[in-house]
Amino acid sequence: MLSRVVDRPHRPATPGRPFGEFPSIRAAATGEQSIVIGFDTEFAERPGLGRRPDAELRSIVSYQFAAIHPEFPDKLVQVVILPLSDLPADQALPGMRISLERALEIIIERMALHRHPLAPKGHGGWTEKGVPRRLGMVTGDDGSGVWRPSQLFRNSRAAGQTSRALPITLLAHYMPADLTAFANRRLLASALGRDAADRAGFKSRRSVWLDNRAPDILRTVISAGGGMVSPTPVRMTLNGATKYFCRPVELTIRDTMCHTAPGKAKAADLGKIVGVPKLEVPGDWIKHMDEYLRLHWKEFLEYAINDAVIALEFGCSMYGDHRGIPLTLTTVAARAIRETIKCEEGLRSTKEFNLQFAGLTGSSEAVSAIVGVEDQLDYYRKRDLIPLDGAAATWQHACANAFRGGYNSCNEVGYFGRETHDFDLISCYPTSESTLHDVDFLDPAGVIATTINNTTLTLDMLASPLTPFVGFVRFSFPPSVTYPTIPVPLDGSMIFPQSSGAGRGVWASGPEVWLALTLGAEVFCQIGHFGRLRRHQDKTPSRMLRGANRQLVVDRAQAKTQFGKDSLEQLVLKLFSVGGYGKLAQGVMGQRGWDAWAQTREAVGGSAITSPYHAMMTTAIARALLLATMNQLADLGYSTPSCTTDGLITDAPYDVLDGLDLYGLADLWHETRESLTGSPRMWEEKHHQCDLLNFTTRGNLSREPCGVLAHAGYKLPEDVVEDSSEDREFMWRLVVTRENPLPSVFKAFPSVQELTRIERRWDFQSTTVERLMVLEFDRKRRPVPDAMSADLLEVDGKHYEIAHVHTVAWRTPEEALSGRSVDAGLKRWDDDLGEETWVRSPVRKTRDQWFDYYSRLSNLLDEGDASTEAQRLDRIAKGIVIAQRQGLVDIPWLRSGTGNGPLWWRLRLMTFFGLPEVSERYWKHALSSVERQIEVDLDAIAPYVDRMIACDAAYVLTPEDLEPSPLDTDIEELMIP
Repeated sequence: MLSRVVDRPHRPATPGRPFGEFPSIRAAATGEQSIVIGFDTEFAERPGLGRRPDAELRSIVSYQFAAIHPEFPDKLVQVVILPLSDLPADQALPGMRISLERALEIIIERMALHRHPLAPKGHGGWTEKGVPRRLGMVTGDDGSGVWRPSQLFRNSRAAGQTSRALPITLLAHYMPADLTAFANRRLLASALGRDAADRAGFKSRRSVWLDNRAPDILRTVISAGGGMVSPTPVRMTLNGATKYFCRPVELTIRDTMCHTAPGKAKAADLGKIVGVPKLEVPGDWIKHMDEYLRLHWKEFLEYAINDAVIALEFGCSMYGDHRGIPLTLTTVAARAIRETIKCEEGLRSTKEFNLQFAGLTGSSEAVSAIVGVEDQLDYYRKRDLIPLDGAAATWQHACANAFRGGYNSCNEVGYFGRETHDFDLISCYPTSESTLHDVDFLDPAGVIATTINNTTLTLDMLASPLTPFVGFVRFSFPPSVTYPTIPVPLDGSMIFPQSSGAGRGVWASGPEVWLALTLGAEVFCQIGHFGRLRRHQDKTPSRMLRGANRQLVVDRAQAKTQFGKDSLEQLVLKLFSVGGYGKLAQGVMGQRGWDAWAQTREAVGGSAITSPYHAMMTTAIARALLLATMNQLADLGYSTPSCTTDGLITDAPYDVLDGLDLYGLADLWHETRESLTGSPRMWEEKHHQCDLLNFTTRGNLSREPCGVLAHAGYKLPEDVVEDSSEDREFMWRLVVTRENPLPSVFKAFPSVQELTRIERRWDFQSTTVERLMVLEFDRKRRPVPDAMSADLLEVDGKHYEIAHVHTVAWRTPEEALSGRSVDAGLKRWDDDLGEETWVRSPVRKTRDQWFDYYSRLSNLLDEGDASTEAQRLDRIAKGIVIAQRQGLVDIPWLRSGTGNGPLWWRLRLMTFFGLPEVSERYWKHALSSVERQIEVDLDAIAPYVDRMIACDAAYVLTPEDLEPSPLDTDIEELMIP
């Protein structure tokens, strides 16, 4: 163990206010105090172990910690623990890792934290030895003393007790690599032949107690914002200097990854802000840190402590010295929005905020009858809240059903050898949030003003795009409308067809229905609700989110000017501002995540500001504005090849784009922009180019330095720097010359679930993933042969044909499903190779390849009865998956779990019952609110379900038994009843 005291680094001077003093950042502070300790580890992989679970695959070379000196705020105290300093890495044993508890004891002693201003003082307070153990003793029923460590954490004014716990925040940069470096008590117990209990400990809403037989800090964390954090403090009673003393600690785990922005999340980016340059290890030593310590120990120690200092100083620069670190940036964005609204609206408590903003109140027996337990939505149930009344419950559930994500689409495929522009809506989601009107949950008559049934909608009913309306509708657009506006969930994504097709309809919101009616669509509403507007005393509509967003937008503009457009500070505030939308929608779609404490996947639950109505309207207004833009540009003869959430690529110049009235939406948007920033400007150009290659949604690129570059999810090789000229040339060559699925090799790390589960737990170790990726048009719109042309692009002296393909809206969802299935099922299992192979290439790049697609699609759509039967079987197969995932039926061999084989295999077994194969993606989405809208015909699936239950497939067929094509043998001959 080594320790030292050094001067704190000087933060770089800025021309304006320090970043931590920006009003939005200050408003994000938790108000809690804590001793923040920067933390990092160095490790080396243990040779010869390979990759396997339930093994410690790394030798931990050092643990390093840095904190502000408890008595001198201009000093840092640093501690480095070297557990393997006397042994070579290949002799390491699991027990040689230190436990988290022992590490905390060491740093409390070496950093003299008993002297810290936050250490409880006075009678029974902290000393060098800890606090008297007798303070945790109570008198038992028999009069003897009983050890109750909870007494050390008790705060009670009535009893005159205050907590003796030392508040500590452990802050690292990418905690999954570092928190997993402590000793695994379960693994150690197993090595000693002892059984470790599966019980994690005790958990309440305010804190967590770990089981003292095998305390496991990894049971307390969740995955959030790209890092690993503890949502509630962990209470520990550490050993004192003698048996008469103990050290009560309330520990919080935080990760700097949760407070950075995409593309600026490296330690070097954080160090630049706080004046601590990131150090580098020369040569190849980073793979042999144990040897680096042995041969260059001085350089090793300087390098090792550096990242801990960066983490500490970054946290302090953002939120202040000795201040608690919020969970994530988006968490603090939600808190800042809530607190701003409370202040502006004169709301005295969070309870009043929940009532006014979201129509929620505390759950109790008196109000639990409003919504049955089985019908409650996770976003409020997980927070022990419930709708205020029946109208609020109906409104919230309808809005949750109508909520959709952002609009993303590829509308024209091919090469554009003319000037095109990539325009973004400035602060799109904050502006959209600030445009919508609030509804009045507290009106005595309820939030719903009117409910309609079986009514044809008109513009007299929806006079404004901001009309608070949600309904279940059927629709039909005129063929002249280039871009229909009502989204339909389909196969895990959204399409915008000309009509709702054979189905009964979809849930839709006011803005998209208003635009549909404006464009001449017929919209029939089976059931719909008009919300009651919340108004101020002067009768103007309430916009609670407008004031909350104003400061965020102003701060982001200042950061862009002060620190630069690509600075981490500006990007953090960008994430801060758009993060509010994410928190409005958190839990609305029924998202689920891994719960390490319960060792299962649980509902995520809502945030401090979750509101289905505000989330629904925010995305709907933004989608309506983009669709209005594209329709008016199409009417003027301009092309819009791509649209992604908050912007689009078009060949229209800025003055044409800015001059569009958007059927009246432009005036609403300009008014909001002027209210937020003092300027009505709504568009900004991000890129422009004369060599656009557009191949799929979020897949477009240019070789020009100022051009667009979107990879469509493709992982670059390690030696190619993203957004560099090498990146542009690499992607250009890849897309232009492709003939088959594209190989992608990249590093992957274990998930939080793999790192924290008690069975088959993985140590933190990267793996190399080799994957074939298909970068082809996703057919959210129908490609058509009309006006198809081709360009020849040259790469290395060879010319490659690139077809230029136009698209139209699919006529119906059923047609879209058929069209997207043309190239489905191209993989078959090859027994000789022992892997899946491609029957033919999925690439659609040349005119001949596209003519082949048109021919296949035409044949499919002209099959008549056969096509109808295929659609019926597809609905049955997907209905079985939804019913299985939602617990409506139980087919044993289709369950997830040990012994039933991989998911792809279980889904493929359904083909032996004469059903089409359902995608793994559909299986994973079958618990979402989108699939909950799909009506499962239990009578139609019953005969298939009965046969599936009667057959025990798991013990007869294995993945190796599957033939490339369905077997002719009757299913009963293959499976044992």
